[in-house]
Amino acid sequence: SALFFTLIAGAFLASEMGGAGLLTSATLLAGYFGQLDRFVLPVNDYHAFYLFWWFAWSIMIGQFVSRFVSGISTWQLLVLLLVVPSIPIALWFSVLYWFFSNEISIAGLMSWAMMGIGILFVVNSLDSLTRLYTQNTGLTVEALGTGRYIATNWAILFALVLAFQFTPFKIEWVGLTVVGIYAAIYLLAFMRREGLRSLST
Repeated sequence: SALFFTLIAGAFLASEMGGAGLLTSATLLAGYFGQLDRFVLPVNDYHAFYLFWWFAWSIMIGQFVSRFVSGISTWQLLVLLLVVPSIPIALWFSVLYWFFSNEISIAGLMSWAMMGIGILFVVNSLDSLTRLYTQNTGLTVEALGTGRYIATNWAILFALVLAFQFTPFKIEWVGLTVVGIYAAIYLLAFMRREGLRSLST
């Protein structure tokens, strides 16, 4: 987060847009909400891909978030997950739009910084994903040892990359599997609702 804010600040200073320019660019974001129907409908391959992508990641995100939400109300969780992360993203795209509308080239240090932080975000996501699935499956450092732990996870990730590149295996399959898991959980909860009610009282 600190690195992302640093990148935003660096891009803001490099653009020389000033506070008035940032405000002008940021106000244009309001037009996005008036066009939401065009982003949602009609559902095409683009929408379907990202929908399944988010379903595929939702289990990991849910497990990660569940570690920090003890004692937080629903509205607070909504603010923390949707509103707070949207603020730096809104600032970032406001600055980027200024670059675009004024035909300012992004090169040199700024370009390298964007690539570096983007790579760091991907690595961080993979690290979180690896930690969660290894804990869930018992493939931890304590169980395997450091060497076997690294080798096993490299092999798993490499096999997944090869599967996506050279087989019909697609993210849609993963997303559909997750949807099936959710459906099974909701069905099971509905079938055992009386027992669940007794546990909550």
